[in-house]
Amino acid sequence: MIKQKLDISQMSNDYFDETFILGIMAPIKNYYFVWMLNNFLDFDFSLSTESNIELHKKNRIYRFNLYKAVQPDLNLVHLLFHNQFEGEALLPELKHFDFIWLIKGNGMQNELGTAILEQIKPLNQVQLVTEIVPDQIKNISNLII
Repeated sequence: MIKQKLDISQMSNDYFDETFILGIMAPIKNYYFVWMLNNFLDFDFSLSTESNIELHKKNRIYRFNLYKAVQPDLNLVHLLFHNQFEGEALLPELKHFDFIWLIKGNGMQNELGTAILEQIKPLNQVQLVTEIVPDQIKNISNLII
């Protein structure tokens, strides 16, 4: 019998084409951060309960909230992952970030991602916001929904 191993690396590469990823350090409640983005930056993030991320570690289940906003006019989807849950991180290699913001869409341009980064910086409670290159994320498959 021939055993085959599923290689998800190409699938991951395809999924993260035309994306921009931000790491955000803002040690506040996730619902308050989402409220700030919706009110001050005019986004329409809402909790995506059907797509929350579950990780099974240490005989426990960790549930990470996912917020979603769609900009149909720009053909973009914004996914905001809460990177922390009861002392565990969705992306352990980036555990110092409280939120991971993935912007995905046809024709996604770095200029738009950089403009959003600059808009987030002056928000109260935001200590750090930076671009993250997908190649730097060891557990990037945790962001695939």
